Amino acid sequence: MKLFLLALALLAATAVPAFAKPCDDEVKQVQAALGSAQISDDERAQVQDMAKQAAQLCAAGNDQESIDVSAEAKAVLNID
Repeated sequence: MKLFLLALALLAATAVPAFAKPCDDEVKQVQAALGSAQISDDERAQVQDMAKQAAQLCAAGNDQESIDVSAEAKAVLNID
């Protein structure tokens, strides 16, 4: 029985990344690019706010809105 529970726990742990939303990836790209971006302080604050908003929208299940906000942030950062 313990072996079964261990196998079930391992299966659940490996399946979690499969449920990641596309908006999660977009937010992560913005946050990663923000670290090395050559932008003004005002633009940096704006992009940080957009990344926070996109993460909140994604967590709330508003995937498309999150992707749209992330796209705006990416435009400021000049990334795809």
